[in-house]
Amino acid sequence: MKYYLRIISVAYWVTVSLSCSILKTGDSEKEIRVFLQEFQTGLVRSDDEILSQFNVKQSREAVLSVINILRNKDPFIVCDADIANARITIGSEMIKVEIPTTFRVEALQTNDTAAVTLVIWLAPKDESYRITQVDGEEFYQAFTRINNSTQWEAAEKLAIAERSQIYDNARALEASYDSVIWYTTVGTNTYFYVVQGTWNNYFLDYNSIHLKNTGVSMGLVDAKGEVIIPLEYDLIGSIGFERSDLVEVTKDGKVGYFNIATKQLVTPMFDLIIPYDRENAFALVKNDSTYGWIDNRFNYSTGFVSERMKQWLTNFEFLRQSITLQPDRYNFCEIPAREHVGNGIIAPPSYLSKYGIFDEIEGGISTTSFPMNGWTEYIEISDSFLETVTDNLRAVVTTIRERYLEAREEFYTSSSLLFVNNTYDTLGAASISGEQVSMHPIDSTLIEVRTPQDYWFMEYDASEENNLYHHEYFAISPEGRITKLKCDRLFAQTQFVKLDSSYLTGEFTVYNDQNDERTFLSEKTITFMRDEILASYGYRFPTEERDNAFSHLRKPGEQRYTRLEEVEPQMSDIDKRNLAFLNAVLSRFPKPSPA
Repeated sequence: MKYYLRIISVAYWVTVSLSCSILKTGDSEKEIRVFLQEFQTGLVRSDDEILSQFNVKQSREAVLSVINILRNKDPFIVCDADIANARITIGSEMIKVEIPTTFRVEALQTNDTAAVTLVIWLAPKDESYRITQVDGEEFYQAFTRINNSTQWEAAEKLAIAERSQIYDNARALEASYDSVIWYTTVGTNTYFYVVQGTWNNYFLDYNSIHLKNTGVSMGLVDAKGEVIIPLEYDLIGSIGFERSDLVEVTKDGKVGYFNIATKQLVTPMFDLIIPYDRENAFALVKNDSTYGWIDNRFNYSTGFVSERMKQWLTNFEFLRQSITLQPDRYNFCEIPAREHVGNGIIAPPSYLSKYGIFDEIEGGISTTSFPMNGWTEYIEISDSFLETVTDNLRAVVTTIRERYLEAREEFYTSSSLLFVNNTYDTLGAASISGEQVSMHPIDSTLIEVRTPQDYWFMEYDASEENNLYHHEYFAISPEGRITKLKCDRLFAQTQFVKLDSSYLTGEFTVYNDQNDERTFLSEKTITFMRDEILASYGYRFPTEERDNAFSHLRKPGEQRYTRLEEVEPQMSDIDKRNLAFLNAVLSRFPKPSPA
């Protein structure tokens, strides 16, 4: 339970004369205790009935926050209010009641407790009393402290309890299938993804996300075990991503749509299906090199429904859309096991993974109000554009933003690159860190891609300047395939291109007392670029501090060298050339004057 308002004392202060010994007629302590007892037993009544005993200037919400704590609405924090032993002080106009209260935790590992006094003020009213003020600040703060300390454990326990029936159903279904890998709830219905064969959730680990399951067949069943989709498919997507009654299925590299209400495959299987949803067309489809379309009744026709659809494909407008993978927008799955509670899983339509926008299966998105196993709030795509690289090569660049939780609530932004030719064939896809992508071909075999990025350069103390560019390189094979080249260097340009002054100039800022503006890299940055070349071949620098600066290049068990003569014979022609170029540039920096 969360309470969003602090309980504050009434805005005005009533000056009262307190007396501990004189009881006025009609204000006997016995009568007051009868009222307090009736108040306590009446906490089960409706809000309006309880509030009829109040005559305060505090807000309804503020008063109910205290009432709900006294009602023990929280499933784990117990409020023991000892109203029977409250201390009563009768004044000339008002009555002060001090209620000793203890907070304790039940059914959780946390053993936090707190003792506090709740103070309320009474005034006579129609032969009874009314509560005229609640001094609940200390009371509420004590509750909040315990609530905050138990929040994660309490949220996890409640989430598991909510899913207990689903977990039981999954275990029962495992008697009929090799595994129940996921479940999803759509409206009031729960569906289970079942498989025959050995299934691994490779997508949960960054190091294994590239692996795929083979030799498995997936199907979909409901909570009663009735088969909705037969166990014939390699992957069943997320229900209702495009239309509430449809789910995408893939098999042997082809894709179709299944209707979960009629339990029928409603489309043929195609190499590609891209939902269109206009001009009476449900989707654009493709088999081999032939394009066609499906109408809203799933009838197939060759060609395009209109010139508009053709342009929509040609300009890759289907990738220029905003999609936010978030549990309140789509039907997410979870693994039916307590250790995975709250880890949201979604399988977007296959064209989005084919074109490198999302992974085939995305996981780690939080499905609970308090994150416990999913630490991403959402993933969204936006700001796509089409860029011409060469006459026969274009790139679709899409910005992908992930909002991370884990007490930081930070954004991580990357860009998806999709390389295509003039006949819309995919030549390669990759994801790179950052946005504001620019690219150009170095020659017929190499493409250079740049994004503004300062983080890694600052993390490794590699430069004085900000506004640096991170470089990535892509190889073009003789067959036209495009592959991202691996590089462990921060300055990848030193490995793949022959440097010239254009790689050392720009508009840079040094954040110091003067916030200097520069157009040429500093001696420190260029030195790091040069030394990184040497370190990539195992060169050991004379000082430990300098040597540790290149730990990102260290490989377990690699040979280390202390002399340049040992390193140079191993270097590529580009590295030899760049080493000489950077040394020549560094020689032109003024040398410090002798002391």
